Parts: sequence; C-alpha cells; structure tokens
Amino acid sequence: MSIYRVSTNTSNDNGVFHLRNREYSMDKVQAQISTGKKYRLPRENPVDVTQAMTFHSKIYKTDQLLSNINDLQSERNLAENKMSSMIEMLHRARELAIQGANGTYTADDRRDMAIEINELLKNTILDANSKYKDSFIFSGYKKFTKPFEAIEGAVKGVNNAMITEVKYMGDNGDRLREIDFNEYASSTKPGSEVYWADQFQIYSKVSTADFRLDKDSTVMIDNVKIGLNAGDNIYAIVDKINKAPTAVKASLDVVTGAMVLKSTVPHKIELSDIEGGELFQNLGILERGRPTGPDNYSQDAQVFGGSIFDVFIGLRDALLQNNMEDSGGRFLGSIENAITGVTFQLANTGALDNRLQYLSKRLDEDKYTYTENLSKIEDVDMAEALTDLSTLDFAHKAALSSLSKITKTTLMDFLR
Repeated sequence: MSIYRVSTNTSNDNGVFHLRNREYSMDKVQAQISTGKKYRLPRENPVDVTQAMTFHSKIYKTDQLLSNINDLQSERNLAENKMSSMIEMLHRARELAIQGANGTYTADDRRDMAIEINELLKNTILDANSKYKDSFIFSGYKKFTKPFEAIEGAVKGVNNAMITEVKYMGDNGDRLREIDFNEYASSTKPGSEVYWADQFQIYSKVSTADFRLDKDSTVMIDNVKIGLNAGDNIYAIVDKINKAPTAVKASLDVVTGAMVLKSTVPHKIELSDIEGGELFQNLGILERGRPTGPDNYSQDAQVFGGSIFDVFIGLRDALLQNNMEDSGGRFLGSIENAITGVTFQLANTGALDNRLQYLSKRLDEDKYTYTENLSKIEDVDMAEALTDLSTLDFAHKAALSSLSKITKTTLMDFLR
C-alpha cells in the first residue's frame, strides 16, 4: 500500500498548476484566432514550420519571376513597336530608292527624295535611342549609355549641315532577366545587331606567315572569352575562334595570308585584347594601344558592313548627287538585307512573347498551389479554434469554481 502525504497546500498547488497550464492553452488558441496562424514559434512544430518556410520561399520567388516577366514583356513590347516602325521606314526608303533609280525623275525630284530620306534617318535615330524606364533599350549592357550618337557635317548638294555618321556607343551584351527557376531571357537585342544592315567584315593587312604566340593570351569577341596558349600557330587560333559560341568566324586571306573576321548574322563585331594579351593588335586588327573600347579597329584594317543609318546616309547622298546607279543598286540591296534582319528580330520577339505568356500562366498556377498547401500547413481552422477556446473556457471556469471550494477548507477547520 502506497502512502501519500497530503499537506494543506497540496490541493491548492495542484489546482494552480493545472489552471496555469489551461491558461497557457487558452492563450495559445487565442493567439491562433488573433493571427490566423497555427504556430507562433518554430519549436511548436518544427516539421510543419520548415515546410511552411519552404512554401513561403517558393511563393516569394514565383512573385519575383512574375514581376520579371511582366517587366520583360513591357520592355519587349516597346522594342517591338520601335522595330515595326523601323520596318515601315525601311519600306518607304525602298520605294524612294526604286523611284530614284527611275530615269523619269529629275535631279530636283531626287533632291526631294533625299530630304525625305534624311527625315527617315532622324526618326530612326530617335527610335533607336528610346528608353524604357531609365534605361536605353538598345545599348546592350551599357543601359545608361545613349546607344547611337549622330555626328553632323557638310554634305555635298545642300547648304545646311546634315548627319554624316552615326556611331554605336553601346556594346553587344544581352541584358537577361530570370523568367523561370535558373532560366533567363534577354529583354532586347543590342543596337549593334538590331540596327545592322549588312554582314560585318574585318580584313587585316598583316601577314600571318610563321606567326606563333609567345605567351598565353585571351581575346574577347562579342563578350565571349577565348583562351589561347603559348605556341599556338595561326591555324590553331583560327580554329579556337571558330569553335567559340559567337556569331563570328575567322579565316585567312588566300592571297595575303592575313586574318579575316566575318559575322554570321548582321551585327557590329566587338573585339578586345584582354588580360594583357596583344593578339588582335599584333595581327593588325585592333589599333595599337587600344585593346578595348568601341571602334578600336586598326586604321590599316579594312572594315565592311554598315548599319541601317549608314544605308540611309548613303542613299540620301546618292540621291542628292543624282546617282541613279547607287540608288537602285547597292543601297537597295542593303535595305532589303535590313528589312530581312529586322523582320527576323520581330519573329524572335513574337516567339518569346508566346513563351512568356505560357510561363506567366504556369507560374500563376504554381503560386496558387503553393499558397493552398501553405494554408493547409499554417492557417488555423477558425471554427475548430473557437470550439477549443469555448471548451477550455468552460473547463477553466469549472476548475476555478472547484478550487475555490477546496481552498476554503484548511487544517484549522478541524482544530476548532
């Protein structure tokens, strides 16, 4: 037989202990009702809290991806409008080029055509320098740099200054945004690609006979690094350039043996000697002392392939000089190339827009699923919580009543 010692305070202490536990339970349920959440602290249910944190992270990431997609679509829509406008201006320039090659028109007529071409040129430059928010949309990575700079000068056939050259001040970078988990898409192609009419070609005049690298070197072509090793001859260098993931191919001139670089899609090639290398400078492709930077080609090298602006300028000048052959010849061909290139860019933009719409819909569905699962884990059932609180409240009041009756009787009551 077990013997328990019951003192005067035993019933009181036990009653108070159970009251405190019930008050804690009531406070917990009250907090659940107030916050709408099951748990206040991770230790209350580490497994559920960990899962809830995972879903919170996924929902936050999904919201960010949806924001990126919406922003990307807005910027691409602006770029698409500018490219559509450019195609219209190119079509008009083609009509004027065909008319300018027609012998029925006079020199004065061609002068009027040239004035219209000049206005098309100005409008194209304005579109090419468009901004989305605070960033230029066609400047590549240099989003705060105005991509195209117009230079004015004297033009034969007119008394006032006109645009004689348009320089591209951006680079060949694609600004990327994350549109899915670890998947990226570019907002727009750089202006060196969108506004280029012909294939870009660079012909060096330096013979490569017996050429061999005396140290490890690194070159950069259109933001792609290409590592070269000491002892590489010109054939190994050409092979490494051609295997690099760029739209540029290298070859050797069969007559002079000099290096030739050509773009495989119309764009302005960006070249650099980096990390102390001097390959392109030694080969006469880049100007000595200018291993990086825009338009750093050697003055001795021959550079072919112009921008849409060059085509407008050349066509305008040909019309001003009453040159029917150039109007209907090389400039008309360059306009056709430009229309093909811009149409290709528009097609790519449309294809990506369709994909972005699909991704946006799928991410919305994913977010709904994550939110639903999160609600099951951390959201409190209000009806159940209110029932629990009512039950605890009733039990608490009953306990208080019984405890008050017990504590009225003490040992002194039996010693009277």
